[in-house]
Amino acid sequence: MKKILVLMLALFVACATGTNTTQTKSLSKELKSLVNESCFEVVVNKPVKDTLTYEKELPWHLIPYNIRVDKYFSIGTAFAISPTELLTAFHVLDLKTDSLIYKDFYIRDAQGNVYEIDKILAFDSHRDFIRFTVKNKTFSRYLKLKETFTIGDNVFAVGNAYGEGIVIRQGELIGTYPEPEDGRFNLLKSSSDVNFGNSGGPLIDEQANVIGVVIQRKDNIAYSLPVSEVNKTGNRGVFHVRMNFGFTLLPEKTIVKDFDDELSLPKGYKEIKKTFNERFKKFYIATMDELLKGQGKGMFPEGEESLIPLFDFTDSYFLQVNYLSKDNNRWTISNVEYKETKIHGNGVIRMANPDKRLLFIDISRPDDVSLQDMLNDPKVGMRLVLEGQSITRDFGDVKTRILSLGDPIAVEYHTDKYGRKWRLCTWVMEYSDEAIISCATPTPEGMSAVVFVCETSEIEFWKYDALKLLDYIQLSYYGRLKDWKAFLTGNKLLPKALHGVKFDYAAQKGLQFGTGAFSINTGNDIIAISDDVRMGINFGYIKQASGIEWAIRRVMLTEYQKDNYFVLVNWVAPDTRLPKDYLNYWDSIVNAEHPYTMKPFTSDNTTKIAAVVKKIQEKPEKVRKLYTLFLGKAGKVEDDRMIQDFKKLLNGIIINE
Repeated sequence: MKKILVLMLALFVACATGTNTTQTKSLSKELKSLVNESCFEVVVNKPVKDTLTYEKELPWHLIPYNIRVDKYFSIGTAFAISPTELLTAFHVLDLKTDSLIYKDFYIRDAQGNVYEIDKILAFDSHRDFIRFTVKNKTFSRYLKLKETFTIGDNVFAVGNAYGEGIVIRQGELIGTYPEPEDGRFNLLKSSSDVNFGNSGGPLIDEQANVIGVVIQRKDNIAYSLPVSEVNKTGNRGVFHVRMNFGFTLLPEKTIVKDFDDELSLPKGYKEIKKTFNERFKKFYIATMDELLKGQGKGMFPEGEESLIPLFDFTDSYFLQVNYLSKDNNRWTISNVEYKETKIHGNGVIRMANPDKRLLFIDISRPDDVSLQDMLNDPKVGMRLVLEGQSITRDFGDVKTRILSLGDPIAVEYHTDKYGRKWRLCTWVMEYSDEAIISCATPTPEGMSAVVFVCETSEIEFWKYDALKLLDYIQLSYYGRLKDWKAFLTGNKLLPKALHGVKFDYAAQKGLQFGTGAFSINTGNDIIAISDDVRMGINFGYIKQASGIEWAIRRVMLTEYQKDNYFVLVNWVAPDTRLPKDYLNYWDSIVNAEHPYTMKPFTSDNTTKIAAVVKKIQEKPEKVRKLYTLFLGKAGKVEDDRMIQDFKKLLNGIIINE
């Protein structure tokens, strides 16, 4: 139903405008009257609610008056075939989609009378037709169905022209064409001109007998379902969906599966939609589970393919993700680039687009917004995103910026397999029938979020994908010391890995940071401790007997806008099956090669010194884990002073492993 948003500005893909056909023969006046009285628009209510806030009043004057004042959107054509029954194309009503916005379907006659669709008597989603009744309406005039046809005969495509009434267009029946999927049946090909709105209308012969139901247009050819195919279904509802299943992180791994289901009829269309979505959701989840489980030991964190992320970690403080590289079929840590936009009060919005329907968003909140503000009200974070990213509602060339999405229609909470806590919010944009799904988690500076955009009928399917994706996210943290204090206290979404962290500092005095594995205690003489000192923590994976643990791999402390910093890194031994460059790098650390020689050196106008702090060994000859410490000071610092500061810093670091 998402196509409705472009009704006034673009064309429906299946029935786009064609070139005009010169009419060589027209129907008689009497037959035209029969056709006009037997054919109807199919319409839906326009949304009456708009939860969005805009920067200015929307330019409704740019929409033609008749469309602007119409309470309905016209989405197709239907025609009467008996005193009580009508036919249309399945995709016009599309009982597979259960939109949150467009829930009710109607037919509308030439006088503007509207009647709600009642019972569905028969349908076939693959053949693309529906037979149905409407409430409080019978038909004194209707069209007859005719199964026979002759190639080369004159035919007429009947349909509503862009919601402006029923139009009859002449053409020639030029042949048949096998349906594209498996050639199970043939479609009729005609040169009749069709446009958006013709879908579901009749293809008639010179006596106004219906020989087909118009279902699509391609390359100036109109395609219609022969009446004989309509009559084969009987009083059944037949669903057939062929779907290519895939997962964002597995670009080369897909499964093609058919969903086939039948319903006994008659039933109301809302009941059918509900039943389909319940059954299809089970099918979708089962197939996606099959896809993911089917990777076996090739699915992170199992198997040789996963060894790189298990050894390495990202040094980015923005969301990254593990993905299966199509180049070498190994799991790799992404390095997606973010576009940065400054907003009011020193706030910053950073966005990356790793996939066409997926966004990574990082919010550094402004000075006038607290972390609690963002935790307590989802609207706050979304308003900041819209301040930093121009999202518009377009009327032709006129773009009007959206300032707020209002309240989400649903707020849920999820803890992923590594104990990271996420808030799932679903917003709806009524005008476009779209949903925005945000999976957000707090950071010292604000929020990080994984965001999907989908049609409102697809929300549950995208939620499944979103929750699976979260298990592969690389999540790290960065912020001022005063922001860290707020982040670690009173944060209901604090990840499990930070629950036991001990953190305190005093300006111009010192800082203490401790976990079960290590602790850091540094004075003011190494780093000038203040509220504005930045601390960054990068996480990665550590293999334990109980499974894979998400743990701190790197801690950095740095003075703001100065090259005075230190970094403590937790290294784990690489699997011997990793590529040689990883093994060689590990050996260089174990052997305390440069820069880990505890000898000062200068680069980039900074004096640096590094060493291995502690080796954790299984046997004398086998190191399974080690810690390194790196200290940097701006400018040229004498060697003795650097060594002295390094030893002082080293004395304040305790490794508990």
